[in-house]
Amino acid sequence: MTLSIAYSDKMKGYDFGPGHPFRGDRYARFMDLLRRMVSSADFEVVEPRYASDEELLLVHDREYLDFLRSGRAWAWSPGREFLSPDTPLQPGLEEAARLIVGAALTAAETAWRGGPAHAVGVGGGLHHARRDYGAGFCIYNDVAVCVRSLLENQGAKRILVVDTDAHAGDGTCHIFYQEPRVLFIDIHQDPRTLYPGTGFVREIGDGRGTGFTVNVPLPPGASDDAYEYVLDEIVRPLAEEFQPEMVIRNGGSDPHFADELTDLGLTLKGLKMVGAKVGAVAEAVCGGRLVDLVGSGYNQAVLAPGWLALVSGPTGPDLQLEEPFLFSLRTDHRLAETREVVKSVKETLKPYWRCFAG
Repeated sequence: MTLSIAYSDKMKGYDFGPGHPFRGDRYARFMDLLRRMVSSADFEVVEPRYASDEELLLVHDREYLDFLRSGRAWAWSPGREFLSPDTPLQPGLEEAARLIVGAALTAAETAWRGGPAHAVGVGGGLHHARRDYGAGFCIYNDVAVCVRSLLENQGAKRILVVDTDAHAGDGTCHIFYQEPRVLFIDIHQDPRTLYPGTGFVREIGDGRGTGFTVNVPLPPGASDDAYEYVLDEIVRPLAEEFQPEMVIRNGGSDPHFADELTDLGLTLKGLKMVGAKVGAVAEAVCGGRLVDLVGSGYNQAVLAPGWLALVSGPTGPDLQLEEPFLFSLRTDHRLAETREVVKSVKETLKPYWRCFAG
């Protein structure tokens, strides 16, 4: 057994309705492809629990939880709203969100307590949700709840989060901006060109957490070689110096060149390389303890194979994943510009990390 998958058919309730780019059929699509392409001897499916109020309150405010549970589509108090217009509350959405958070918790506990070291939380990576505000198709931040639970309930002391979603993880960043026990490395499309407009190199944390937020904004079109360069030059050396006890990677297929909401340039081979590189980091620093949270992606032809490419990278199944499109970008597209971004990241962070001081 090499891979543990926390999944439930009830996740389909995390669906924003007809016409919205985030629909609830994505989870079953992934599981169907997984079962067709990977031997049942190589993975186990674990039924996740629903996250409790106590677990959600590790990150979110009580008033926010009460609003979401009320089922109201909109609420207002003086100077305050709870949801952005792109994240409309639908019937059953809050319950399904608790299940997705529960899948992240189930996966983390599996890897932490000696089960398969590589565990997947299907549907996860809802990284735009803040303590009291839902946005970017995210109402609860499963990444942050998972990390907080490891720190507060499981005895972990250092967690590395590698966010490879095409969009900057502004919610996760905000929640851990002053937290030195969490090294948050966010690789995303240049925020001048994509929602949410945050994640610049200069955003490095605050207070005791200064230096523990690492933003790597990539130029549109950045492809396989560019990502590999970032993983080798930024993620690997920081992880080796930080020495986390668990690695959590979140993000789905939206860095793929054919995604319909983003403009990056990864191929399926590149997505698998990302998974493999992050898995190798986990092997090097924390005995292979790796949690993959996969939920994003906005081209149905790419979504399931993209997720499978990411989660199969660390475990090594020799899958024949064929690109669904005849065209693609060069694998070294925007590599020169990416080298300049990496140079800026190192220069900005060298006061805080020995690996960048030389």
